[in-house]
Amino acid sequence: MSKGSFHEAIVSLTTQDNVKLSVGKLPFKTTLSLSPLISYWEHKADTDPNCNVARVKELTSLLRQTPELTGPIEDFTVIEKHINTVDILMEDIFPNALWENDLMAAVLPFHFESFYATPKLEELRLLGGSNYSEKLNLDAKTLLFRQTLSAYTLILEKFYNANFTVDEPFIFTLKDKFTGLHRHYKLKVDLKFMEVKAKGELKPLTPQEINFLINRYNDLDLWMEKLPPEDFEFTGFAIYDFTDVTNEETISSLRFDLLDKHSVSSDEGYQNLQQKLRVLFQLPDLRLGLASCPALHEFDTNFARKIWHGLVLTNTCAIKLEDLRGSIYEPVFRNNHTIVVEDLATFQNPTVIEKQLLETGVRNLIVAPLEYEGSFMGILELATPIPGELNALATIRLKEILPLFALAMKRSLEELRSRIQSIIKEKYTAIHPIVEWRFTQAAINLLEKLERNVKSEIEPIVFNDVYPLYGVSDIRSSATERNKAIQGDLLEQLVLAKEVVLAAKDNLPLSILDELIFKLDKFSQSIMHELTSGDEGAIIDFLRTEVEPLFRHFISKNPAAEAPIRAYQQEINNSHKCVYTRRRAYEESIYRINETISSFLEQEEDKVQKIFPHYFEKYRTDGLEYNIYIGSSLLNNKEFEPIYLKNMRLWQLMLTCEIALRIQKLRVNLKLPLEITQLILVHSNLIAIRFRLDEKKFDVDGADNIRYEIIKKRLDKATILGSEERLTQPGKVAIVYTQEKEAQEYMRYIEFLQAEGYIKPEVERLQLEEMQGVQGLQALRIAVNFEEKLRHNIDAGDELLAIAQNATLN
Repeated sequence: MSKGSFHEAIVSLTTQDNVKLSVGKLPFKTTLSLSPLISYWEHKADTDPNCNVARVKELTSLLRQTPELTGPIEDFTVIEKHINTVDILMEDIFPNALWENDLMAAVLPFHFESFYATPKLEELRLLGGSNYSEKLNLDAKTLLFRQTLSAYTLILEKFYNANFTVDEPFIFTLKDKFTGLHRHYKLKVDLKFMEVKAKGELKPLTPQEINFLINRYNDLDLWMEKLPPEDFEFTGFAIYDFTDVTNEETISSLRFDLLDKHSVSSDEGYQNLQQKLRVLFQLPDLRLGLASCPALHEFDTNFARKIWHGLVLTNTCAIKLEDLRGSIYEPVFRNNHTIVVEDLATFQNPTVIEKQLLETGVRNLIVAPLEYEGSFMGILELATPIPGELNALATIRLKEILPLFALAMKRSLEELRSRIQSIIKEKYTAIHPIVEWRFTQAAINLLEKLERNVKSEIEPIVFNDVYPLYGVSDIRSSATERNKAIQGDLLEQLVLAKEVVLAAKDNLPLSILDELIFKLDKFSQSIMHELTSGDEGAIIDFLRTEVEPLFRHFISKNPAAEAPIRAYQQEINNSHKCVYTRRRAYEESIYRINETISSFLEQEEDKVQKIFPHYFEKYRTDGLEYNIYIGSSLLNNKEFEPIYLKNMRLWQLMLTCEIALRIQKLRVNLKLPLEITQLILVHSNLIAIRFRLDEKKFDVDGADNIRYEIIKKRLDKATILGSEERLTQPGKVAIVYTQEKEAQEYMRYIEFLQAEGYIKPEVERLQLEEMQGVQGLQALRIAVNFEEKLRHNIDAGDELLAIAQNATLN
């Protein structure tokens, strides 16, 4: 039989496999024999020019004098009786130079009892006894199943030329007699001295029958029915070679454990991690400490201390941020340094933290930062009571596991934040920090009423007399570009499908194929002129139900169809199961534009928040829009001056120009170079905003203020008076206003930004067409300068806010 006529399979076994095996012991006959070893020496004498032939002849003569070693060996005492001869036979397999340190043994096929082993292996007692399920962490049935399946893989390979591999090594786990900690040993099996023989006539199996068995590898009762074990016998011996894989297995186990979101936050998870670190460092008294700290200013908060399992940093400790000063922890928290302390008792001037560590019995420790993608998550501590047990060399091994702990800490902190947010959302929503004081005040007022048994609803939350600022960065013609992307992908898929049908038609002259080609062409012509809402679904449904199911038949009738079919399938090999090249380019470009705008806006907004706190919210559409509200009523006992509003308006205009510059630079790297338009709405009248409990968000309050919201909703359709030209244009910023004083104020800002190099000299003054419910709007339109070098460089460190503050605003 040709080996290529069979499917190759690699099987990975787990404890969850549904095993079918009705026997209670290995069903094959196995016999110990040294004959394969004797054959090995004879073959070596014939083929290896460096072999000592005289030595082999001497060995052969010696074996003639000990016939007990040449036939089947039923009793292991025969080996002990002729141990000197066996030593000579084994000297190639067990080299003298490695005899004392190797972990090797010769064993009966598919068993764990050795008849010849190195001293170190015998000392460890990896083999022998009856507790193999415990050593291998496998139940007896699974162990027997794997041994039986391994035997069958050899039968398939030798007699049926089928390659079927069991890819799951045995890992033995023992307690170290000195430390009492677990050590792990991986078993490698060499079967070159083992033979499998068929007893009687071999039962024939077709390739289909073999694949049937392989696909039901866990049903060994079926295998024993098709290939009765009594028809085969295994003779010879196997060489077991053990390798210490304690580090690899422990790190792998740690990686698995740390995937659990409670691994670093629960007491049980913490104890489990500590025990595995003791194994990794082979220190039975090792202590683990973990403490979260997503930001140094949160050190004293209950949020940060929720995940504190430190040596002294516990969620009940009295240590404050100021206590870190001068302690061994300060460089870890402030500079992200790893600290190694050989002996804490030698410190001349210990701080309160070092004193508390000494009181807990700690003398020797390592404190390392947990960082994830450059962000500080907390610290990890390793400590022992014996000076010098942990040193700088231990940090090499520590570096392998720190990223695992950092990721686990990040996930635990995210889980904690999520739980906190869910509580807030249940009662209110994700509250902006600037107005949190007002929600707290309302909640306390409600509690006081409930305590007096006064039936009441929570009071309205309204902020009067605030100034609104509104801005939007919109992606021009996003709906049109999306339709173009869909249209292009559908046309490409129709062309690929047509090439398949044309190739198949050469050897398959069916009229129905002409009808398919007609239908494909009709779809193509239809969407080339116009893409309607139902076209995409209709075309994809047609291809999946009427074209793609024919592919297998096309290949069987005309092999030439395989190439266009492969090209078609390669293009639809994605999660959407259709050609998605242009849509993916569109979606990625939209995402990158929005991400660039959003991240820059958040970055600069965080900075301006520190100058004068204000309410800020943003929304993603096909672009990004945002609202800003500023005024004294939003703040708890803080004065407001008009200078802050002017500063905010100038900052907003500069921000809008910077966004335009960034997107212009980004366009060359986009798969689809989309453009953005930008607009600012100026509103000088004070308004009121109210928190809507049903929608859980702020909205304008009062009939007089509704006009402001109507204007915002209509502006995306605004056109220039007397024309169909859209107000918003790529490369420009439109500033919409209703009062002349607003235009005069913004002309000052424009002159300043022209001097800074942000804006081109020309400024358009425009009247806007009336829109439903909106009249009397005017606009200034300015062109962003993409060519002239700016006087300031934000990316080089110049602060947008500082530039705005230096402008003369009064």
